[in-house]
Amino acid sequence: MNVEQILEDEYKLHPQIIKVLMKKGIVDLELVKSLFQPTIENLLSPRAIPNMELALKEILKYASKETILIWGHDDLDGTTSTAILIKTLNMLESNSIYYIPKRNSEGHKLNKFGVDYAYENNIKLIICVDTGLSSYEEVEYANEKGISVIIADHHELPEKLPNAIIVNPKMGGSFAHISASLLSLKIATGLLNLKFKYDINYIISNMPELIIYSALGIIADRVPLFSENKIIVDLAKELINRYSFPLFKVFSMITGQSPNLYSIIPILSSIHSEGFRHLAVELLLSNDETFIEEHLIKIYKKTKDILSKLDQEVIRIKNENKRVKGYLLLDLRHIEPEYIGYIAGKIKEIYKVPVIAISIDENNKIVGEIRAPLGYNMLDFLNSISDILNSYGGHKLACGFSMDVENLYDFIEEVERYFSNYKKENDDEKYDLILDKFDDEIIQNVENLRKLGVRFRILFKGNLKDIISKIKYYPIIDPNQILSIYAPEDLKYLVVLATEDGFKIEEIG
Repeated sequence: MNVEQILEDEYKLHPQIIKVLMKKGIVDLELVKSLFQPTIENLLSPRAIPNMELALKEILKYASKETILIWGHDDLDGTTSTAILIKTLNMLESNSIYYIPKRNSEGHKLNKFGVDYAYENNIKLIICVDTGLSSYEEVEYANEKGISVIIADHHELPEKLPNAIIVNPKMGGSFAHISASLLSLKIATGLLNLKFKYDINYIISNMPELIIYSALGIIADRVPLFSENKIIVDLAKELINRYSFPLFKVFSMITGQSPNLYSIIPILSSIHSEGFRHLAVELLLSNDETFIEEHLIKIYKKTKDILSKLDQEVIRIKNENKRVKGYLLLDLRHIEPEYIGYIAGKIKEIYKVPVIAISIDENNKIVGEIRAPLGYNMLDFLNSISDILNSYGGHKLACGFSMDVENLYDFIEEVERYFSNYKKENDDEKYDLILDKFDDEIIQNVENLRKLGVRFRILFKGNLKDIISKIKYYPIIDPNQILSIYAPEDLKYLVVLATEDGFKIEEIG
């Protein structure tokens, strides 16, 4: 029996819902289990991912006798991934070090400086986590110096892949949209199993911090919170109350808040690499409460001040842009580069259009962050102008780039040209479901699946009076009081986002 038949016959799902689930990545029977029974027993085997076995054996080949370099990415998904692998390699008694490049001056990927550093320190293996898929030349450079490279990255697979062992959930054998931190947890599980015959239950009992790290990366990277991602986050919520972790203990002491995955994320996300060492990794790995307290107090105060400043900037931009067509290009060269992604994300939520924010780094290079709503693929845009970029990477809806200042005007022209010629996204791409009437079977399916973490963006058209009268019987989130302000007969459409919290009224027209 195939996936469609299982979903229809055993789970009684409407054909339209089945189509949405498959588009969201539920494409085999193992993933159906992880969706409907999100327990640790239904976490897919690490070895199911293509190239995983090859990568595990390559790591173990070097672990006992060579120094291994973990090359990470300067965000929380990258730092938690790095911490997971460092902890695991320490368990294997391997001499491992890490390097996280400065996002603003060193870019998003492996660079030749890092390869030279590895070569000069007689390192024979580099493991790139949450980065590396666009590092074609750098991997070739490493190979020429006798250095093997493993790329453990969850980003979109480019047409041309580097000459390395690539482990990526989008190749299969996993929920395609897991975070890099969960991919790293799978690598950790595979290594401990191959070396000691341990399984994920050993990690839960003896190294529960790895589950916590993975969950932090999952939440911070905003990957879909269902299937395998939900399994880890739900488990982490249990573990954080069961065990005492130094970082969370000190955080609670400083803030007065009980241990919580969500509250600590802004603090850890606000930390950025100074090149080589990364304080977020050090805080995650440290058992020294004095060290943690010393740094966390400074970071906590700084983060509160910075977020206040950034939110004021968002208000300024909103006030200056009453009407927006197609996209927004924001010149934020007065804002430190590491914070422009936060602003771009906030503005994208306000205007529901792609937002491109640029700043300038300490080397006088332009750096940018793009945030876009559903229906766009901004990686395609960056691919189309790769000749004027120094580096770029990320996801379809959230990506970054760097370039020389002299290319800025060409870039602005390319942005204008791209969006002038951009074919307005189809409703099929913007919405999971388009309904001309209230379908009880479909909405009940949505109601059941949203509780499992699956989000549905629904466009209602047709008889809105009837639709609104029925949707009110479900948990409704209506912060702007849309349903009480507007008469249904005056509306042509209604957009609803079904989340774990309920049905959020997003847009009317």
